Amino acid sequence: MVTAIQAMCTTITLPALPAMAEDFHTTPDVAQLTISCFLIGVSCGQILAGALSDRFGRRPILLGGIALSVAAGAGCTFAPTIGSLIALRALQGFGGAAGMILGRAIVRDLFERERALKAMSGIAGIISIVPMAGPPLAGLLLHWWSWRVIYGLLTLISLTLGVMAWAWISETLKKPDPTATDPRRILGNCLQMIRRPDSMGFVAVGCLTYGGLFSILALMPFVAADTFHLTAAQGGWILGGLSLATWCGTHLNNRIAGRWPVRRSLTVSTAIAFTGALAVLAICLALAGARLSGPEGLAALVLAVAAVAFTFGLTHPTTIVMYLHPLPHIAGTASALGASFQTLTGAFFAWLAAYLYDGTPPALGYCVMLSLGGAFLAFHLAARRYSPA
Repeated sequence: MVTAIQAMCTTITLPALPAMAEDFHTTPDVAQLTISCFLIGVSCGQILAGALSDRFGRRPILLGGIALSVAAGAGCTFAPTIGSLIALRALQGFGGAAGMILGRAIVRDLFERERALKAMSGIAGIISIVPMAGPPLAGLLLHWWSWRVIYGLLTLISLTLGVMAWAWISETLKKPDPTATDPRRILGNCLQMIRRPDSMGFVAVGCLTYGGLFSILALMPFVAADTFHLTAAQGGWILGGLSLATWCGTHLNNRIAGRWPVRRSLTVSTAIAFTGALAVLAICLALAGARLSGPEGLAALVLAVAAVAFTFGLTHPTTIVMYLHPLPHIAGTASALGASFQTLTGAFFAWLAAYLYDGTPPALGYCVMLSLGGAFLAFHLAARRYSPA
């Protein structure tokens, strides 16, 4: 559940982006910075949390990160300007990074590859379930109250999870590394991972898949409102449906882990992702050219982006396990660096999608095609040769 804090803090705020832009009298790309800067904060926090956890243990760093996330969330609730909200979101991401990164490191502490695949799929399932409820709930809150209530609810949930973590999560690091926070050691560990093609190939696949998902999450609320004239509540249900598709992907991944070899699993999932990206691009161009519209156009687009979300759930847990597998001695730093690359990629594609958005859907199709086409190539050119067959 603490691993899902980052996903919760991201997805539950997505339906509120148009309302925040209107409330602060700003543009969609500026409102979207509350997502990109949150992810940048996550990315920076991950490196620090990973190194500190390798030295001092998982538990104290996890609790400290949650406490910072709670404090920043309270500030977001009462932010007076869009600038202060963006800055507080970056701080919230910095603290929330500990939950996601240390959840992965704890799995690596406890389990070897086959058990780790199942455990990581279970975590990914939790991360998928949380966003299912988040966007529809946010839509209802926006209907009755304000986007500020959403941040208040996030703060309360994070505080509750912090208390649960303090009560239930014990220390899993058996041998702390007293040199783990030495800047030269951190740089050396990062370079050690970057120089491992059997790790970085899977990082590339995971990052680009993540970029495709965040292109969708950043633009779907605006496409739903501008192209199909849906309310925030209706757009929230669409985002909740995408989370359901991701959960289905993680559930299938959990079922086939240990039955299918990694090479077959990633071959199938990246091929489906590439096909889904082509479909999203074709549908977006058809919508812009008025060759498709109304309920039929909405249904076609939702089905295509749901296919992409499904493949994220199918691909993501496997790439995490595979890029950590060669690096058990620096699991905290490796987990942090891989996740940092991932969140920076997500932030970039979320920003790019909002920057290119002109009120029509093609920007969504271009960004999804760029990211998932890249993931398909990254697997076949870099990661496939290191995938157990």
